[in-house]
Amino acid sequence: MLVVKLKPRQSGIFGYGSLLSIKSMERTFGRPYNGPFVPCTAEGWRRSWDAAMPNGTYYADTDEGRMYPEAILYLNVRRDPGSLLNGVLFVVDEEELAGFDRREAIYDRVDSTDLLNGVVEGGSAYIYTCKPEYVLTDVRSPRKAAIRATYIQIVEEGLTALGSEFRKAYDRSSDPVPRQLVIKDELENTKDTHETGIELRFE
Repeated sequence: MLVVKLKPRQSGIFGYGSLLSIKSMERTFGRPYNGPFVPCTAEGWRRSWDAAMPNGTYYADTDEGRMYPEAILYLNVRRDPGSLLNGVLFVVDEEELAGFDRREAIYDRVDSTDLLNGVVEGGSAYIYTCKPEYVLTDVRSPRKAAIRATYIQIVEEGLTALGSEFRKAYDRSSDPVPRQLVIKDELENTKDTHETGIELRFE
């Protein structure tokens, strides 16, 4: 087992969605990332499609014109004692950690060090889980909340790079994509919190 030994003022982040993609990570870093990128598992978590970002910038073209979902759904994790969540561990310094906190503005950063089975030494590792006030379940219409096809593509790119066995473990520890909520998304001039760190909140 590969062990990541953190230096002073470093932390680990456990990525499980768009952070499976190094390109997505590097957009937040603002530079190429050359540090540890270690596949590992966290006990007692499962992926779900219920992190709802308030939306005013993404739309889909329909026969009736532009449709702006009230929210955009992203991957989240929930406690599930019977699940073994696979993901990747990467390393950030204090300033970079603050940047990821801004990126994940609708998520709480939760210490997951003890759940990673000794993968991290010398410091803490964190997982981002959606704040309760942004969790949205039982969505029936993409007008209420939609999933971006471009977001799924980012996740898929990460999964492809990580290989078939990683993908199988991902499928076992993830709720299925609610395909009826997926839109071919278009973007206006600004971007949402999950991409840039600009905080938007439900009114």
